[in-house]
Amino acid sequence: MEKENKRVVGYRRVSMREQVDNHSLEAQENHIRDYAQKNGWEVVKIYTDAGISAKKDSHRPSLEQLMEDARQGKFDIVIVDKVDRFFRHLAGLLSALDQLNSYNVAFVSVMEQLDFSTPWGKLMLTVLGVLAEIYIDNLRQETRKGKQVRAQKGLWNGNPAYGYCRGLCSDCQEPNGKGYCPEFGKPNKVEGKKLIPHPIDSQVVRSVFKWYLQGKLSDKMIAEKLNQQPFEMPDGIILIPRQCGHPGRTLPGPFSRDIVRDMLKRIFYTGKLPYYPNYSTTGKRIKRSDLGKVNLYEGQQPALITMEEYQKVQELRQLLGTNIRIKPGSEKIVRIYPLSGIAHCGYCGSSLRASSSGDRYYYRDASAIDRTLDCPQQTIRAIQTEEEVINLVKQLATDWTATNETMDLTVIEKQSQTRIDRARELYLLGEINQENYLEEKRKFDNLAEKSLYGKDFNAIMTLAQTIVHGTLLTEQKKLLKLTLKTAFYRGNHLVAIQPTELFQPMILQLSCSWGSSSRPPRLLDKKACLNDRLF
Repeated sequence: MEKENKRVVGYRRVSMREQVDNHSLEAQENHIRDYAQKNGWEVVKIYTDAGISAKKDSHRPSLEQLMEDARQGKFDIVIVDKVDRFFRHLAGLLSALDQLNSYNVAFVSVMEQLDFSTPWGKLMLTVLGVLAEIYIDNLRQETRKGKQVRAQKGLWNGNPAYGYCRGLCSDCQEPNGKGYCPEFGKPNKVEGKKLIPHPIDSQVVRSVFKWYLQGKLSDKMIAEKLNQQPFEMPDGIILIPRQCGHPGRTLPGPFSRDIVRDMLKRIFYTGKLPYYPNYSTTGKRIKRSDLGKVNLYEGQQPALITMEEYQKVQELRQLLGTNIRIKPGSEKIVRIYPLSGIAHCGYCGSSLRASSSGDRYYYRDASAIDRTLDCPQQTIRAIQTEEEVINLVKQLATDWTATNETMDLTVIEKQSQTRIDRARELYLLGEINQENYLEEKRKFDNLAEKSLYGKDFNAIMTLAQTIVHGTLLTEQKKLLKLTLKTAFYRGNHLVAIQPTELFQPMILQLSCSWGSSSRPPRLLDKKACLNDRLF
C-alpha cells in the first residue's frame, strides 16, 4: 500500500464516563497521530465517542458519522489505537470492516501493529475479534454476579427508583434535586450507598397508592391530578410534583398514565428488593415479561407503603382487569357492581345484569332484557341493594365472631367425644336405654354439624374479622364473592341466599329480618331448587 497522499482519520473511544476527564482519549489520539506520521500520512480528522460502550447495538454518534463519511469517500484509512476501541462484538466488528472494505477504506490498529487490509491482517482480525468478544462476555457475567450480590445485600442496582434518592444533598446530581428539592445544598443525610425517601417524591408515591385504593380514579386521572395538585412541604413551600425522567433519555416533567401504572406495580416501595435473573444458563437475555419468577430480598431502603396496601392495590387491579375503565369520550368511570354474577331473580332464576342511566345505577332481569321470559321482576336499585347485602354480611360476621372468638374448639370436641363414648359404653352395659343413647348421639351429631368449620376454623375466623373490621368500598365485590354464591331477589327484597362453604358456618342460625321483608332471607343448600315453595 502506498503511504503517500492518503487521507487518514482516527477514531477514539472510552466506555466509562469517569474516563472522560483523564488521559485515555488524549493517549489514544497521540498513538494514532504518531503512527500516521511514521507512515507519512496526515490525519485530517479525529472521531470521538466519549463515555460510550462498544458492546452490541450501542449507539455511537461519531462512529455512525465515520461510517457515513466513509461511504461518501471522504478518506482512505481509519486508524484506531486498539481493536476494542472500535468494536468489542465480533459480528459488529466484522460487519463494520466489511462495509469499510466495500468503500475501499483500509483499517489499521496501532497497538496490534496490523493492517487489516491484507490477507494475514484479516486472519488476525478474526482472532482478535473473538478474544474481544470473550472479554465482554466475561465482563457481562461478572457484572451480573455483582448485581445479584448487591440485591442479596438489599442494595438497589441502577438509578434510584422514583420516591427515593441517595441523600447526597450537598452536591446533589439527581434530576429532582437542584431547583426542586428543598433539601438541595444542605448537609448529606447518608453516605450515598443506601437510598432514603425523597422529601417530595416519596409523598407523591404515598398519595398515588392512597388515591387508587379509594377506587374513584384511574391511572390517567391520577396522573392528571398529580400534574395539577400542589404539594405543601413542612417548611410551607408549595409546588407541583414532577416525575424525574431517565438520565440520558427523558427529562423531568409531567406524569403520564404509564408512569402511574408502573408506580402502582412496584413492590420496591414496601421495603422489598426484587431481582430479576434476566439471563438464561446459555447467556441469552430473557425478556422480563417472560420471566417465571423473581427473587425477592429484604431491601435496605425504608418502606413508603405497607405490604398490605401494595397487595390490596394488586388485588384491586386484578379485580378490575388492568384498570378502572373510562367510557370512551367521557371522564366518567364505569361503575363497579359488587353483585354482578351473584344477584339472581327470585321468580325465574335469571341473572340480574348491571345497568345505569345517568347517575342512577340498577340491576335488571336478564330475561326481561333479552325478552326470553315474561317475568314480573322489577328493576332493582343498585346502591341500596348493595348496602343492604354488605350490612347483612357484616352483621352475620359480627354475631359469629362474638360467639366464637373465645371458643376453644379442641376442648369442646374432646369433651363431646368423651361424652358420646361414655353414653355408648353405658348403653352396651344396659345402664341406659336406647332412647337416651339416641338422644345423646343426636346432640353429638348436631354439634358436629354446627362445627362445619372444624379444621378450617382459623380461616373462617380470619374471614369474619376481615368483614367485621371493615373493608374499602372497592373491595365489596371481592368480599361478596368470598361469602355468597347466589343472592335471590324479588323486587328490592333479598329473599334467599346461597353461601360459600367458608361463609356457611356464620349463617347456620340466621334469624335477622331484612329490609321491608317480613322474614329473613332463606338459606339455600347445594340441593335447593328455585321454586315458589322456597319463599
